[in-house]
Amino acid sequence: MILGQPLIEVFKGSIVMLILLVCSIIALALIIERFLYFLRNGFDTRTGFLKFSQVLRSQGTNAALNFAAQKKNPLFGLFTIALQNQHLDADSLYDVLSSYVIEEKLKFDRYLGGMGTLANAATLLGLLGTVTGLIRAFHNIAITGSGGPAVISAGIAEALLTTAFGLFIGIPTLFFYNYYTKKSNELAMALDGVTDKIIVVLENMKKKQEKSAPATAPTPPPQPAVMPQVEDTAWKF
Repeated sequence: MILGQPLIEVFKGSIVMLILLVCSIIALALIIERFLYFLRNGFDTRTGFLKFSQVLRSQGTNAALNFAAQKKNPLFGLFTIALQNQHLDADSLYDVLSSYVIEEKLKFDRYLGGMGTLANAATLLGLLGTVTGLIRAFHNIAITGSGGPAVISAGIAEALLTTAFGLFIGIPTLFFYNYYTKKSNELAMALDGVTDKIIVVLENMKKKQEKSAPATAPTPPPQPAVMPQVEDTAWKF
């Protein structure tokens, strides 16, 4: 019971309260969805890159590909993309990996815009419900011609309920929005930092392979063909 009324009656009496109820359900669903997403796709950049580089240097590309396929998260996906495109030069490989990081950043930010909108909208809807509730309360007093401190207080209390409900939705949603936004930026920056390290490791391996390759004898330059000398008798007398 709220203000002496059943909960259903409170929501029936105000369209704004119904809208806020829908907003609360959507906000809760988005918060849970992002929580599960980051739980499944979280990664430890330092540990993951250290193990990857060790496997790559000691066992080669095929073993590193098998290692990268063990986990399905953005970091190990970055390892796989790098190995599949290691034949490219450093600049081209950086462009490929940067495109992958951008795609993952979009996945990190999914639904965050809607979450931020709901956080602000819930607060404003609460204020709107308070204003409309006060208007309705004073309108009823004016029509009936009866009122007093008790009647006015009851009307104001019912109107302020929408503000309280809006803040109850908006504050936690705004907190999770800021938290997930920070989480998204941190993961994207971590992937971007690992990109440079992967390129350095692959370039060093290419240089070592070039040095260890057997030297081939240089091909001698082509020699000009010797033209046979033909005696010119046109001017011989």
